[in-house]
Amino acid sequence: PNQEQKTEDTKSDDELSQSEWMEQQEEVSDEVSADDIEVLAEYTLPDGIGWYSRHFMVIKNNSDVTVDVSTSSLAYSEDGTMVSASDASLDALGAGCTSILYEAFETEAQIKYYDTTINVQESEYYDSVIQDLSYVQNDIDGGAVFQVTNNGNAPAEFVEGYALYFLEDQLVDYQTTYFTNDNSEISPGETISEQLTAYEDFDRIEFYMTGRASKW
Repeated sequence: PNQEQKTEDTKSDDELSQSEWMEQQEEVSDEVSADDIEVLAEYTLPDGIGWYSRHFMVIKNNSDVTVDVSTSSLAYSEDGTMVSASDASLDALGAGCTSILYEAFETEAQIKYYDTTINVQESEYYDSVIQDLSYVQNDIDGGAVFQVTNNGNAPAEFVEGYALYFLEDQLVDYQTTYFTNDNSEISPGETISEQLTAYEDFDRIEFYMTGRASKW
């Protein structure tokens, strides 16, 4: 029956309704899995006042499609006691692209390790823009000015930059801000600059971006 349905449906992409297009996306979403998401690095950053600890995950999409990624994690102390739970999500991670997400654990306990489940599906509503974004890092006293350019043909919506500050390979601070114009986007060819300042001493910075473009 599935084969008959496919051969009967001869509409072009332009003729497909939104609901029909979404049904087709659901059929191909089975082709991607958590195995397609590579965790390149993980960092834990307590807030220093006992309210939250953040679990940063630098991830890469090794599939050949744009995906939405979500995580669900349990945090454990050194003696194996579960101390907190949290989750996170990231839309429109393009094929071959690297980005970042983080979970915030509401606990004053020191976290030793995580049990994380990663869920992934092909993105239904958004196209990736990360592959079209480039940046220049201008180091200044206490931080950096980042100049982010949209080199693509579509507006890059809700572009957010994450600066991770390290001292001797230990994450000591992070800052984040949106790189957007008055329309909450970076237009094609446009460059937007923002300053991200650390509140701890550091010797290097890692910078990652998120963003998306609507399909509709």
